[in-house]
Amino acid sequence: MSAPRADDAVRFDGLAGLTQPRSVMVVGASTSPGTLGHTTVLNLLEHSDFSGEVYLVNPRGGELMGRPLYRSIGEVPAQGIDVALLLVPAESAIATLSACAAQGVRYAIVFTGGFAELGEAGRSVEAEMKALAERTGMRIYGPNCAGMTLLAPRLGLTFSTEFRNDGRSGALSRIGLVTQGGGLGRSLMQGDERGVRFSRWFSTGNEVDLDSADFIHWLAHDPGTDLICTVMEGIQDGARFVAAARAARRAGKPLIALKIGRSDFGKKAAQSHTASLAGEDVVNDAVFSQHGVIRVEDLDELLDVASLISRVGVRSLQRVCVYSSSGGAGVLSADKVGEAGLAMATLSDETVAEMAKHAPSYAALTNPVDLTTKALVDPELARRCLAPLFADPGVDVVLYPITSNYAASTEGLVRNMLDVARTGTKAFVPVWMSSRRGPAHELLVREGFAPIYSLRNATLALQRCSGYARQPDDDGDTAAMAADVTLAVGLPCNETQAKALLAQHGVRSPHEAQAASADEAAAQARRIGFPVALKLVADGVLHKSEIGGVALHLRDEQQVREAFDRILSSARRHQVPPQAIRGVLVSEMVTHGVEMLVGIHRDAVFGPVLSVGAGGVWVEVEADVARCHLPAGRAVLERALDKTRIARKLASHRGLPARDRAALIEAMQRMAALFLGLGEGVQSLEVNPLVVLDDGQGVVALDAVIE
Repeated sequence: MSAPRADDAVRFDGLAGLTQPRSVMVVGASTSPGTLGHTTVLNLLEHSDFSGEVYLVNPRGGELMGRPLYRSIGEVPAQGIDVALLLVPAESAIATLSACAAQGVRYAIVFTGGFAELGEAGRSVEAEMKALAERTGMRIYGPNCAGMTLLAPRLGLTFSTEFRNDGRSGALSRIGLVTQGGGLGRSLMQGDERGVRFSRWFSTGNEVDLDSADFIHWLAHDPGTDLICTVMEGIQDGARFVAAARAARRAGKPLIALKIGRSDFGKKAAQSHTASLAGEDVVNDAVFSQHGVIRVEDLDELLDVASLISRVGVRSLQRVCVYSSSGGAGVLSADKVGEAGLAMATLSDETVAEMAKHAPSYAALTNPVDLTTKALVDPELARRCLAPLFADPGVDVVLYPITSNYAASTEGLVRNMLDVARTGTKAFVPVWMSSRRGPAHELLVREGFAPIYSLRNATLALQRCSGYARQPDDDGDTAAMAADVTLAVGLPCNETQAKALLAQHGVRSPHEAQAASADEAAAQARRIGFPVALKLVADGVLHKSEIGGVALHLRDEQQVREAFDRILSSARRHQVPPQAIRGVLVSEMVTHGVEMLVGIHRDAVFGPVLSVGAGGVWVEVEADVARCHLPAGRAVLERALDKTRIARKLASHRGLPARDRAALIEAMQRMAALFLGLGEGVQSLEVNPLVVLDDGQGVVALDAVIE
């Protein structure tokens, strides 16, 4: 396995002792057939290609399969064992792990459940496990996990009774799989029945030490893996996950992720299952997109996308030709192509002319191509008409909906189509639409063309693959570095202080001044020029409009004085502490431009995340916001902005002037650098609204909050 680059390794462990062990100890080995302790030993000794040393431990002693059962770990006549497999009660886990560490065990896989997923007492035990790993250097895998399955060569460090069947049904794909849960992982492993065959599977459980990111990182450097899939209930360490995703991207290995626990109910279920932090889902989306992770919605989609990429590689599959013997299926396919944002390919005149030589006169030879039922009674027709489609430079992929199973007729048709598809340069995607399987279905699976089971899923898989192929490589694009921040009197407590700090870092405010009395406010308004706005300045008050702390469009001194008194009375009525009130801010009214929101917050998993979108008082209603993970370069910020609807308002349109998009991006960069420079003590920084003026005139921060 190639060595990782230093800059992509965040606690990266090469895992050689785990994935290529020379010695394995099974603690809890059992002589009783059907028990987990017995099945684990069988998997290792009979169903694996393992020639290293094996030590079995059971307090009753005796022997199993001709090997002695040592009564305790201390009796095992070996030090520095690579892997220990623990099948012990939860209450014995810490003592057993301590004994393993004393014996010099390098990796301990804890299959046992009953820890953090059950509550506080279990979390306390897991904290002890983590501390033990950090203190001794022994890496812990699990607990509450299904272990590790490698199929090339075979090594099953697992208690699963199904390991004996894994990888037996056909040629393996070079796909690695990482799942926290064992049940969903096992479901995916049984995708071999539909032609999707994983060669490595790591089930990580509660992840007290080694987590999914460690195994994704390992797979990124594994010469036997071309594609990585993961099912995640939570992300323990955002930095480690990002490092792993970037390593996969750099290695040219697409990473497909199913992140479950999206809904509030799902988050609670995830916590009860593996005690994971599900994370804010919109942040997960942004991080996945930014770092080249293909996000899917369910297990079927994961299998479909994985099988498609493993077969055709990373390429654009945007221009689709639908090839069918059913007119209705062709039209439905075209609908789904459009819904997925793909394009129906335009066939060349030469392609149509060549098909016309062989097709019946009533066939439809534009896209979708409909050969009618003639294709069923004349299987050779498929061979003759499919070949020109595969030669057409305007076609990226041929989509073939198989609506019904007509036994030998369908098998013959599929066989002839595969003869062409195998030698062609185009992707070929068969869609098995019938609920009845048959020899044609088995032929597709056997020949490595795993069928997809609905047109929606097929076009969605094409969309995912095409999106990944088009995504630019942002490796190293992290120009938003921390600014050098000097704070004279601590962190800002109110709007005036927050704006002053922003101004020091290049994000200007409108003309404004703070006033402590109604007369002073009137004088400042006269100096600034009417109309003006008045806003409460009070330490710790973040949403001033909600407590009557804002007055807009004040046109004379009398209105200013009245507004001053009204704002302070409202503050007292809402029980703002008198010592927190600093007066009001008198500000010019900025009445033209596009109101944006730019905010940065510290996500519990991934750290700093920048949000940009529609601003003003309707920000929650509009919900037009995109996000990116920091640090990030200008290109990433530009793409985040372009995901919003309001970005279109920055361009010139029907006589309206273009707005200063470049100044907006620069302000985003400056705010990101400021936030990073402020350090861990700051949880959020928000400017709302940040008004984008006409092109060349910059931006203005009308309000700012730092928490």
